[in-house]
Amino acid sequence: MVYANPSSASFDHAILDAYASEVDRHGQEAVIRDLYAMGFDPVLKLEERPALTRWAPAPDVAAELDVLHHSEALVLIYPIWFGTPPAILKGYVERVMGAGYDFRDLQEQAGQPALRGKHLLSFSTSGTSLAWLDEQEQVLSLRKAFDVYLWRGFAMGQCEHVMIDNVVPRLEPNYARQQLDRVRSTAARLCAALEDERRFGTPQGSSAERRRA
Repeated sequence: MVYANPSSASFDHAILDAYASEVDRHGQEAVIRDLYAMGFDPVLKLEERPALTRWAPAPDVAAELDVLHHSEALVLIYPIWFGTPPAILKGYVERVMGAGYDFRDLQEQAGQPALRGKHLLSFSTSGTSLAWLDEQEQVLSLRKAFDVYLWRGFAMGQCEHVMIDNVVPRLEPNYARQQLDRVRSTAARLCAALEDERRFGTPQGSSAERRRA
C-alpha cells in the first residue's frame, strides 16, 4: 500500500486504516509505504535513467523493489491535487515502478519484473464532485494517464480505481462511513481474489502463505 498524503489526519489516512484492517481481518498482510513519513525522494537522478549502459537502482529504490517483488497487489492511496496525483507519487512511479524500464519497454508492454501480472488498485479523493471533475474531463484523463497507461505499460494483471469525491473538512459522518464501507468491500474482494490465486495458482507462481496487498 503506497500512501501519498502528508497528513495523518486526512480522510486518505482513514482509507489506509480501513483497507489495512480489512486485509488483516482476512488473514493477509498489508505492507504500508507512507511516502511522506519515509521522506521518500521523488526526484529521478541522471544516473538512475535506464538508458545508461551500467544501470543499478539506488539503495532506497532497491528496497522498494524488494517490497514490490514480494507483493501480489499494489494499492495506491492519494488525493487529487490540481488534476493529478501528488508529485511524490509521480516520483514513486518514475523512480520505483519505472526502475530500469525505458520507453521501449513501456511501449512494448515488456512487463516490469516487480509488477508484471499483479493487481493495481487505486483510491483517490477530491474535494470537488465527480460531476464537476467529469465536466473538466479530469476523470477520464486520470484513468487513462495514471491507471490504464501504467497497468498496460508495466503489464500488470488487473486494474481498478475507486474515486471518492466531496471530501472536505468536517466531512458528514454518514457519508464518511459509506465511503469507508466501499473501501472495506473493495479490500475484501481483492483479498478473496488473492486467496483464490493462492489456492488455484497464479501467473506469478507465488507460493507465499500470507498474501500482501
